[in-house]
Amino acid sequence: MTGPEARAELLAFTDTPGDWKPSEKAAPPSDVLEQAREKLADVKPVTHRAFQELQFRLKPLREDDKAARDLNRRGLWQAIGFQAFNLEGDLAFLIRGPQGRVYNVKRRRIPPGKRSKYQVIFPGLGAPAWCSPGYGQAARVLLIEGELNGVAAYHAACMVQQSLDVQGLAGADTWPFLEGLNREVWIYADGDSSGEAMRARLQDLSFRAGASRVRQLPSLPEGDYCDLLGKHGPGALWDAMTTRPERPETHWWPAEHDSRFAARQYPMLGPPTSDPDWPLQRPKRE
Repeated sequence: MTGPEARAELLAFTDTPGDWKPSEKAAPPSDVLEQAREKLADVKPVTHRAFQELQFRLKPLREDDKAARDLNRRGLWQAIGFQAFNLEGDLAFLIRGPQGRVYNVKRRRIPPGKRSKYQVIFPGLGAPAWCSPGYGQAARVLLIEGELNGVAAYHAACMVQQSLDVQGLAGADTWPFLEGLNREVWIYADGDSSGEAMRARLQDLSFRAGASRVRQLPSLPEGDYCDLLGKHGPGALWDAMTTRPERPETHWWPAEHDSRFAARQYPMLGPPTSDPDWPLQRPKRE
């Protein structure tokens, strides 16, 4: 039985009075901007009292802590804008929103073992993205898969004295904050099927939110931004982010692209454009 069918059966079996009837579940909105707003309605900041209670458990990280050594291997030890702590031997870091408020605290188990690698300390507050300090001041914003990848990108930008805002998303199926998307948007995701779906969704969302330009950053052939930062430093990571790859020989866009692009015209901003040197590509259907 479905849930509504089971409930109706139990009400009848127990002779429970009432005229409850199962209702049809509303279809999800088709517009990507409405989808984002619906999901972001579930994102709430941590209350001041709850965060104060947690602070007693957060200890400063020391260089010889396992969590600190793990960060050092990724090039993230004392990374700019990254607020990390020792939580009972594990890594804990703050997830701040566009205005600097704490939206959650994430725990990374060291080592992961059989348990889940990541855990949010305050469940039920949605899946907020990690926003870089001073968010909203740069001319461009990077939307990237993974909070620690976001930290790595922001740290690299700061170290080479470049201005960049970053939102590190918790996963390929989560949503960024809509604040600050009305400018040039960069998008990075892994090179797998979920990453490609994330690229397509965030490109559509960025244009709907008023982006003047969207640039797709190519996926690394191996590893992620943390690996590259840890092995070769911030300069190499920034070069990988900003070097334009050769234009692919063939391009294929879904048939609905032309109609969607026509709907993305903004009279005040002019027609938005995607990056011609690295257009979003989706695999052909057999």
